[in-house]
Formats: sequence, C-alpha cells, structure tokens
Amino acid sequence: MPNATKRRQDVLAMNVSRMLTARGLRKKDLAHAMGVSPQAMASRLQSKANWTLDEACSAADFLHVSLDLLMKDNLTAAEVLGYANTATSDESKNGGISASNEWGRRGLNPGPGDYESHALTD
Repeated sequence: MPNATKRRQDVLAMNVSRMLTARGLRKKDLAHAMGVSPQAMASRLQSKANWTLDEACSAADFLHVSLDLLMKDNLTAAEVLGYANTATSDESKNGGISASNEWGRRGLNPGPGDYESHALTD
C-alpha cells in the first residue's frame, strides 16, 4: 500500500520517470504514445498535473509493465529496469528459458519420448 503521505499521482509520476531514465527511453515518445503534448507529459512527470486512468494505462503499455507495478511505491531496481520476470542462463540457447520451463511456457506437458535419451548402449 502506498505511503499515506504520498499521493498516488506522485508515486505514478516518480515510477514512470525512474523507468524512462533507467531504460534510456524518451519522454516525448511516451507523450506521443499517451496522446499528450511533451509539455503536458512534463507536467505529469513533475506532478504538476494529474494523470487520467487512460494515460496511466497507456504509460504502462508503453513501458511493458502492469499498471499495478507503476503504482507500487517501493519498486526494486530490477522492476525499474524491467527485469523482474526475466531469468537468463549463460548455457541457454533459447533466450534464457530452460527446456523444462519452455514446455511450461507453451502450456505443454512433456512425455517420456519428448526428451533426447542420453543412455549409453553397447
């Protein structure tokens, strides 16, 4: 729950600003995605103007995060950077998803013949 002394508008503005900066994204691109002028975007990021629900949803879409995450007043650095749900492995050849996780991601359950057998035979 957001701190009682912080307005939700302020939390939203702070989180969007942090994400834009950390991810190297431009404010004017967000303004365009939200359908507002760069000046209106600056006012929202400085908490001088209130965000509409549609604008907050557009910002979440632009940043590829949930609206709930944008409203969180204690974001981690990983969440700000967009790494909260990312797991990678140096040994992986499929974008950081292990074989077992790949099956789950696709909603499949592997059967006994779906994995390559490594049994030694004479």
